[in-house]
Amino acid sequence: MSLILYERSDCPFCWKVRLAMRFAGVAPQRIPVASGEKHPDVLRLNPAGSVPVMIDGGLVLAESAIIAEYINEAYASSALLPGDAAVHARIRQLAAYSDTQVGKALRGLVFERRSKPEAEQDEQLIQASETAWRQRLDWLEERLQGDVFVERFSLAECALLPRFALAERYGAGVDARHPKLQSWWQAHKAQTLEAV
Repeated sequence: MSLILYERSDCPFCWKVRLAMRFAGVAPQRIPVASGEKHPDVLRLNPAGSVPVMIDGGLVLAESAIIAEYINEAYASSALLPGDAAVHARIRQLAAYSDTQVGKALRGLVFERRSKPEAEQDEQLIQASETAWRQRLDWLEERLQGDVFVERFSLAECALLPRFALAERYGAGVDARHPKLQSWWQAHKAQTLEAV
């Protein structure tokens, strides 16, 4: 296998792809790209210049959702997208919500705490980000059925779990206000952190 993944260890989009690959039992050659780096290979392979970028033989893919779905079909026998068309749509909706809404909510918090000394952090931005994170958790808590979003691990978890890990890393994890999500996160936390 000639699977290559250009990625950043702290990027939730890359983390999503690594979770899908881990589930599928594939171990790519990982090429780290530093935050803010304009890696020449990435610029050549992806017009946006962003990671993740995956090469599988002659196939080059960018965009985490596309890569994760490819890994699911090519290596996981579609196990990350179980069920019928309605379940597939639900999984994709949760993954898109993670990428567009949850990620956006956490952005201020993560960027402030990750890249600035504490004395220079914008506390108002952090507080606004934490509030937005809690609102996204409210929406997700309503959609969690028992302790699962779907009957088994799926592309939705691949997208959501890295966001929960980053939130926890930067001081805004999930707590007793969202008991179903807290239980779900605890059930998946170890495998999420192993995919770093």
